Amino acid sequence: MRDSVPRGFTRYYVLYLLSKNDMTGKEIIDAASSDPNLRWKPSPGLIYPMLGRLLEEGYIEEVQGKYKITDKGKAKLADYYKYEAGIIEKMSALETLAARIASTNLVVTSEVMESVASSVNELKSAVKPGIALKRFKERYRDFLKSELERINRELEQESSKPSNEGTGEKPEGDGSTQK
Repeated sequence: MRDSVPRGFTRYYVLYLLSKNDMTGKEIIDAASSDPNLRWKPSPGLIYPMLGRLLEEGYIEEVQGKYKITDKGKAKLADYYKYEAGIIEKMSALETLAARIASTNLVVTSEVMESVASSVNELKSAVKPGIALKRFKERYRDFLKSELERINRELEQESSKPSNEGTGEKPEGDGSTQK
């Protein structure tokens, strides 16, 4: 089953492809279909109208039957790369924060980790995903999953420790002296 394509992705993907080589509409469809990083096969009903809009907006031009990115299109793509880099920077800061929390050896509940995961999902849905976003999505999903597993292990270890409460015994190493 193919994943759905986020709104706005096609526009930037077409500009990205045309920044590498001049292509026909069929070549664009074939390139997207054979890209191992994508699970998406765009239809002619999506690509050709998109090419028409990009032509009208001046982001591409048609030369000898192939589409070519214009300077305006290159500038639009560069703006998108800056935007994507900002999102990646924010996601990296979130990863650093989560790692710092984990390194404190504090017991963090699964609710906190779920909240962090929810925040990441909100961030991802609020931005236009870029070409590299899939890789970051997988990294964050794996990172959050491993942190949740680590925290659950710590919670299990804490709950399996014998408790001295209610026995009148003092825990070892509490600093008191007995005579």
